Amino acid sequence: MGFGRCIGSPGVMLRKCVVLLVLFSVMFLVVSELTQSDDVIKAQVKETPGSRGLMNNTMNTKLVGILVEQRQNIEQQMKGYKFHAKLNVSHLKDLVPGEGGQPVRSVIVTSWRSGSTFMGGVVSSHPGTFYHYEPLHDFGVKQIRHGEEAAQAVRNLRHLLDCEYGEMEHLIEHGRSFKCVFNQNKALWSQCKTLPDLCRKPEFLSPFCSLFPFQSLKTVRLRLNLTEELLEDKKLGVRLLYLVRDPRGTLHSRRNKNWCSRKDCNDPETLCKDLVRDYITASVFRRKFPNSFRAVRYEDISFNVFHETKELLDFFRLDFHPDIQKFLQTHTGRSKGNAYSTFRDSKAAPVHWQKEMPWEKAQRIQGVCEKALRLWGYELAEGEEHLRSFMPVGRLEFA
Repeated sequence: MGFGRCIGSPGVMLRKCVVLLVLFSVMFLVVSELTQSDDVIKAQVKETPGSRGLMNNTMNTKLVGILVEQRQNIEQQMKGYKFHAKLNVSHLKDLVPGEGGQPVRSVIVTSWRSGSTFMGGVVSSHPGTFYHYEPLHDFGVKQIRHGEEAAQAVRNLRHLLDCEYGEMEHLIEHGRSFKCVFNQNKALWSQCKTLPDLCRKPEFLSPFCSLFPFQSLKTVRLRLNLTEELLEDKKLGVRLLYLVRDPRGTLHSRRNKNWCSRKDCNDPETLCKDLVRDYITASVFRRKFPNSFRAVRYEDISFNVFHETKELLDFFRLDFHPDIQKFLQTHTGRSKGNAYSTFRDSKAAPVHWQKEMPWEKAQRIQGVCEKALRLWGYELAEGEEHLRSFMPVGRLEFA
């Protein structure tokens, strides 16, 4: 029945025409919404530095199509989502950078083989999350402590937390050889697998990142004191977790790793000097940033994984979402996979080193790490028999 036939139709035809008019109205609203979505995303692309090369008709259509589809996917994931009471938001767009919102930014800082892969898996399971995995990977196997290198590292984190990929060409190029830079971000990697050239372009990465209301980042290369300026920036609104592990467990986990041949990675004294400095910094940060900084031991999370994870998510202002609960249920019951797997028996994984580490090595580590161990609340083994049976995790207190 055509719209023109509604005019002057009596009785039943009139009721049918009313229904038809309602349908046309709904279709108009849907088309208007999609057009508005396209316009918003096109504007993001055009405003991204260096985007002109993409703005030809064919590529523009493909790019906008991907972005619109991802926007719809996020909205679907977020249906019925319970925003944290302290966020003071009522609508998703209040958190979407591409729509002028302020995203929830969560940062995890630690060192290699200290539980960050597991914690990163937890936060990246949260719906609507863009996960910045090891954004300082291109700096190499080193700890960044001071100087221009430190300043550049912090600038890079700022750029990424603001979805500004225009200054991140070095990391993007690095990602050609090290896929882990991108493949831990599920939403992004789903595009990278099919359109790798597009995903190496800042003019795509920036607007894509800007669709996500939750921005999570984890790094194992930056010392804790360097994060102070991130915490001080009220506009950035970062909430930062420092994750620490017993250095005996950390070093045991790093053993026989070909990439871990440098002093910054395999030397107990270097590691424990960093842990002492980080303890001092953490004590200061706890007083200075009581609402946006937290220091937690990996062992404490693992021994009571559901309760502790829920507490940390509350700190990050994230919901203990069914997707996260599913991740915990499937990843903490038993160990499987290689050394980089996040499938672990959560109660056994943190302390399995005491069953495997030779007593002579434990002695050497304790000899140079006693101060760090005591500050972070870890107990010392008194002999080989004691090493195999004692509980190495004691009580943590801050100065």
